[in-house]
Amino acid sequence: MIETIVFPRALYDRLVSTTRRRYPRKVFGYLLSRSEAHEPSDFILFEENIRNSDIWQPEFHSYGDYFVDHADAGFVATPQESWRVQKEIWSRGLHEVGVLHSHQRHPANFSRIDWDMHRQRFSDLWHLIISLRNPQLPQVRAFAVASDSVRELPLHVPRERDGPARRRTVTTSDAAKARLRELGRLNSAGCPDLNYADDIMLAIDALQNSIGQEVIDEILSDGLRRGSAERYQEHIAPFMVPIERSRFEMGSGQDNASHFCGESPLHCCELSDFQIMRVPVTNELFGLVETGRLNPTRLEHGMPVVNVTWSESALFALWMGCRLPTEAEWEFCCGAGAPTEWCCESEWQLRQYAWYSANARDQIQAVATRKPNKLGLFDMHGNVWEWCQDDYDQDFYCHGLSVDPLNRGGAGTRDGVRKDKVVRGGSMNALAEMCRTRYRFHEHFQFKAADLGFRLARYKD
Repeated sequence: MIETIVFPRALYDRLVSTTRRRYPRKVFGYLLSRSEAHEPSDFILFEENIRNSDIWQPEFHSYGDYFVDHADAGFVATPQESWRVQKEIWSRGLHEVGVLHSHQRHPANFSRIDWDMHRQRFSDLWHLIISLRNPQLPQVRAFAVASDSVRELPLHVPRERDGPARRRTVTTSDAAKARLRELGRLNSAGCPDLNYADDIMLAIDALQNSIGQEVIDEILSDGLRRGSAERYQEHIAPFMVPIERSRFEMGSGQDNASHFCGESPLHCCELSDFQIMRVPVTNELFGLVETGRLNPTRLEHGMPVVNVTWSESALFALWMGCRLPTEAEWEFCCGAGAPTEWCCESEWQLRQYAWYSANARDQIQAVATRKPNKLGLFDMHGNVWEWCQDDYDQDFYCHGLSVDPLNRGGAGTRDGVRKDKVVRGGSMNALAEMCRTRYRFHEHFQFKAADLGFRLARYKD
């Protein structure tokens, strides 16, 4: 069983560079090796795509409107090129260890059509997906595909041999406190500096394991959160919805999880009272801390803010006297604790509640322009992906945490530095399956994209 994919740095850089040069053209090909191991040593790409031929187009269109509207969604090589590529692989003494393809509008996630296509042809290969939905920040993810499940594989890309070794920085509590006090100061306009968002959030993380939360709150109250009570009441309180203490079944049973990573096991989860924002944070609200976000038109003011990193989102939340919702809170609020896949009874009703690939026309829409769910919350499905507070761990549900679960140090951290954070909800380009209440995904905490935003949460007053 494959545990980790080791990807040589030079090969990784060459593959990502080649994919970016071909953008927005679809990329499909094989990862190759000279050994029996699963580690790649080269790749080969196909050139001619007959996805829109009379033979293959109906197959792709059967997966929904997204594949009707986007002629570049999917790739099928010609028989002639497939045979030519196979002969070239043999002549070079190589063999296939993986298959790869690129996404132009979706994250590097494994969808149902990927599952179906892979199982038809590539049962013995692992699968690499390269997402260029933000071409400046390519995402690369690897998956092991079994007959009954898909699992994301750790992807290890060693640093250059002649590059400087990274030293783990040891920070004392006193140094971290001083750093947080310095960076957390508000400017003359009473705003934090978003340029230091990463440093501020990492300083808070460093302190959470060494001193009490009360000390952190005291430091923040002298700087970052000074005046937050007034800001909250003026700008955020009217949008907040109280959620009473609740208990629900979180995740998916194994039969339903199939090709969706990290959704099982189904488990009982209890949540304390909290509040959550009725809509995602808009350009107008985020413009309070970054005036450049505001656009001239009123319509733009009502759009969800996007192209924000996790740290920027978390920093804005603290400044407003709030926080990001935990993954468990987000899932409960999306479906109101119901066992259904969406906030409605079936996928056919989803258009009434969500802007997604079936109706958004590749455009983010103003918030609260679809129906609210049973809790009075808008845009939980679709429109923009939303950051959550948790570090991402594919196996977090197996740890048995059932009361107010929050992952602060699972697979999303390495050597004390946060790597990936949970994102939820799908976006205007997402397939219906990606908008599901239980669908889990993750992004690097420094990632940003034109379909990624957030909403605020807060413990009950």
